[in-house]
Amino acid sequence: MVGAAEALQLGLITRIADHALAAALELARTIATRSPHAMRAAKALLNQSWRADARRGLALEEALQLTLLGTPNQIEAVNARSAQRAPDFADPTVEC
Repeated sequence: MVGAAEALQLGLITRIADHALAAALELARTIATRSPHAMRAAKALLNQSWRADARRGLALEEALQLTLLGTPNQIEAVNARSAQRAPDFADPTVEC
């Protein structure tokens, strides 16, 4: 077993938080502001490539990125960044 500091040094974790729940909620709030399609693609990439070799993982990343380019949410992200405003993403899988 390794301690938190050693796990951070080894790259097993990305941060140490004194208040884990507060840090997790802050991260969840940040993720919720991102494009839902991009977040689903990132999750799919992680789930499908973490045991794959580098070539397969990079090919999957390329394929997933190509599905996002030019979509309304990707265009909204670029426009929002250019206008220095928060993006307003659409998520057609969620009913309002």
